[in-house]
Amino acid sequence: MAHGAKLAAAAGSRLIAVHVIQEGLLSDWMNLTGRKVSIEDRVTEVKQLLEELVEQCPAEVETEIEVRVGRPYKMIGQIVAEKNAELLVIGAHNQPNRPLGPVACRCARNAPSSVLILRDWQGNLFGKIAVCVNLRAPSDIGLGRAIELAGIHQATLEIIHVIYPPNLDPWGKALEQPADKHMSYETMVRTRARKRLDAFLKPFARRLAAIEWSTVVLESESPAAVIAAHLDAEDIDLTVIGSKDSSWVGDFVLGNTTERLLHDSKASILITRETRVPQPIGMASSNAPPAS
Repeated sequence: MAHGAKLAAAAGSRLIAVHVIQEGLLSDWMNLTGRKVSIEDRVTEVKQLLEELVEQCPAEVETEIEVRVGRPYKMIGQIVAEKNAELLVIGAHNQPNRPLGPVACRCARNAPSSVLILRDWQGNLFGKIAVCVNLRAPSDIGLGRAIELAGIHQATLEIIHVIYPPNLDPWGKALEQPADKHMSYETMVRTRARKRLDAFLKPFARRLAAIEWSTVVLESESPAAVIAAHLDAEDIDLTVIGSKDSSWVGDFVLGNTTERLLHDSKASILITRETRVPQPIGMASSNAPPAS
């Protein structure tokens, strides 16, 4: 909630606090707490708890509360669509031996908006942000959002690009090189990758000038693995990665790199999607029963 409020304040957006009561689990909750309440009564209680959280938001942030009953990821996606929300913010645990929860996973794959999954959130600030770019759409959307967040949080930004190791490319090594070529195939590939990255960043030059940023080109046969290891080694707080529009395929898996980072990265992750919303709207979401 605190992070959603921070983003909403920075963007002048509306914040929607969402809670979904899973009807099938209400009886388990009553057995655990020893209380007997109807669904209507529970909805009223949850709204009161959310109102207390909303009161802690900055006064300039316009807020709204939504409490639904049903399957959490479906209800959350429904609210995102109804409210034309641009961003869905979900808190997640930071226990490395536990997989990401099913609700967060399904929202990351299916939500018709960008999705920010927060891990071990402390202090409401990101100090180091990384963005992964493959020099194709929707990497430009991810880079734009990463620059925006770096400015809001006064964070450093690292732009990561991964190429296949040229020294492991049997086809490239077999290519005939011109007799007057003064560089090896490996050097040529690395030089070309840097030039392509520079060309990709050129339209963002003015926005990048306002923040502290750097680039790194990694080499690996498995982009997701080398990115996850690099993020861990550099103590990155937030990773931004672009994803194609959601479809029925998204019910099962995102892009290979995004899917693996979603589960393997210790950092918070922002999955950006192109949105047709005329103005940004923030959304904070939780599917866990509020404390009572």
